[in-house]
Amino acid sequence: MTLELAPTPTATLIEGGVGCGKTAALVARASELLEGGAAPEDILVLAATPDAARALDARLAEAVGERAGAIEVACARDVALGLLASEEGRAFSGRAGRLVTPVELGFILEDMKVGGLKQRRLREMLKFFYRNETELAGGADDDDGWLIPGEEGDTHALLRAVLHFTGGILEPEASAMAVRFLLASPEALAGAQRPHVLVDDYQMYSRASQHLANLIARDSITVAADPTAVAEVFESYPYGEGVGEFTQANEGCERIVLATSRACPAAARAASRLRTALDAGAAALGDGAAPVALAAPSAPDRAAAASFTALEAADPAAEMDAVADAVQAALEAGADPSSVYVLAFHPAWERRVARALAARGIAAATPVRGRVAAGDYRDLDRCAPARLLTALALIADPADALAWRAWCGFGDYLANSAAFADMRAEGEACGKGLVAMLEEVAATAPEEGFPGTGIGRVLDAYRAGRALIARTQGLEGDELIGALADALDLPAEERERTMQLVGVLTAPAPDSEGAAAPAFPDGAIAAPGDAPALIARARRRMNAPVFENAEGRVRVGDGAHLTGLTPATLVLCGFVNGFFPTRDHFDATVTTPDRQKLVRTADTRRLYAAVGKPTERLAASWFTATGLVEAETLKLDITRVRLRRGEGIATTASSIYLAEIDPAAEPSAPEFPGDPQASGDAAAVTSS
Repeated sequence: MTLELAPTPTATLIEGGVGCGKTAALVARASELLEGGAAPEDILVLAATPDAARALDARLAEAVGERAGAIEVACARDVALGLLASEEGRAFSGRAGRLVTPVELGFILEDMKVGGLKQRRLREMLKFFYRNETELAGGADDDDGWLIPGEEGDTHALLRAVLHFTGGILEPEASAMAVRFLLASPEALAGAQRPHVLVDDYQMYSRASQHLANLIARDSITVAADPTAVAEVFESYPYGEGVGEFTQANEGCERIVLATSRACPAAARAASRLRTALDAGAAALGDGAAPVALAAPSAPDRAAAASFTALEAADPAAEMDAVADAVQAALEAGADPSSVYVLAFHPAWERRVARALAARGIAAATPVRGRVAAGDYRDLDRCAPARLLTALALIADPADALAWRAWCGFGDYLANSAAFADMRAEGEACGKGLVAMLEEVAATAPEEGFPGTGIGRVLDAYRAGRALIARTQGLEGDELIGALADALDLPAEERERTMQLVGVLTAPAPDSEGAAAPAFPDGAIAAPGDAPALIARARRRMNAPVFENAEGRVRVGDGAHLTGLTPATLVLCGFVNGFFPTRDHFDATVTTPDRQKLVRTADTRRLYAAVGKPTERLAASWFTATGLVEAETLKLDITRVRLRRGEGIATTASSIYLAEIDPAAEPSAPEFPGDPQASGDAAAVTSS
């Protein structure tokens, strides 16, 4: 049964294109509530990403002063996990109330492979499950009527069994689980509700998170949305149709339309072009009537050209110099470093730009990400950071089933999945969880264990883990991390690298705990705190990476971390075919024409959500050639190859989307032609 959106007595929709001031209107709404007598504690403000939440918190403080400190600003995921981590929430879900980290996800997927599905088929089926979870396909009762009996139903049952056995919560199911918990528990709902809820970038939330926000709103809800800017930035499967559901559920909804862009002329024109293309594509596909024209009017050609810079470079090194020049020019013109954002379309370009700026003496901030800690769990030497973090989790909570599952799977090609499948089946039969089953095996096994068997490897790892827990009791901070690194018996060089990486992930956040910024990879890193504090910081960084210590620094990151920010200068770096769009887009054997159109629509939405933000200048940089080996490593789209002094040189092209954002270029046809490379050739322009 379809779950309908919960109506709220007073509902307001603030709708507008990118850069039209929706967030400012939301902040003004919060000020009005306070002036009208609402207590700060009565207001909950939701943002689409952790970085956006920080930016929104700062804007609220600027607008309402000290009272902003008592206004809770969070992401929907934070709210959901807070509910599920409560004693009642854990009892309802049967889980531990925390997210599966990237390190642990590999073991969950390995346990799913015991079902016998081919890997590609399993990945596609899991995506299907995840999307339906975010869209509340099972209704309030979480029934499985939406599943086809047989392979599909069996695989979904296996996923649920694996998650219940390990106790973890996957990101796509967190908000859905929280919604069902609140619907099943009127007392929990009454305790969770706030008189006033304000939601920014509503279209970037999953349907379940949108339901959660509306469910928590008791008296009023105000949402700011742009139905065109549906991009996956933090939550899986953002639900653009939710804006329509919001107005349908709230019949008396007040609708405020903002149509004047606050962006610079080049950004306003680019957003307008992209919006026109998206609206035309939606109309051609019959996706309903085109929405109200929210994109800003096209700026005059001269003004748009004056606020746009095209940076064509001969090779990647020259591009880094060009980007550094553009950033330096903005700073010398008086720009606040924090107002300059370099959007890198490849992770390696983030690092290169940061190094290029550092060489000029320009401080830069990049998001502190924890995904690099996962490594390859099959090879003990290649997953040392993941092993150390898992050991830290066990010391923090020796009853953490998910951490034990990971710890006992390291070093085996199949992560000992067969042994855990047997334990899971036996545990389900006798009503015991993973930790209880491990304790039972350890208690009944002979001292020599079961050499050469899967259960023997699991038992050996479990005993080693228990010994490690006992050996490190009372240790904290760097002393604890050092003891764990010693226990892993790593070579000196790998030990140092592992210590540095784990130190970054476990260091106090500089803007929340008054500590120095994480300094990877230079020098020793102080990580004060006991095991629970250390692993909590690491999990936060692994599951929700953010800019840290970014004040007074140029931000260098991807499009997701730009969400919620309003830079004065935005530089699109690495704007080449292969980075954006990816090389697969140009390969008809990988991406069918129909799929190509869908990918291009998604890319256009992502670009639209970014380019309409800068208030003073928009720039784009790309390179036209690089070494053939590097081009293949980076998976660039290569137009041709030539030899230069015996070395293969790959010719590259600016992104096919350059024509949409360069005021001097003619925009491509809105129907997204079937020959994207032709569009790319037409889009190539020289530096201005």
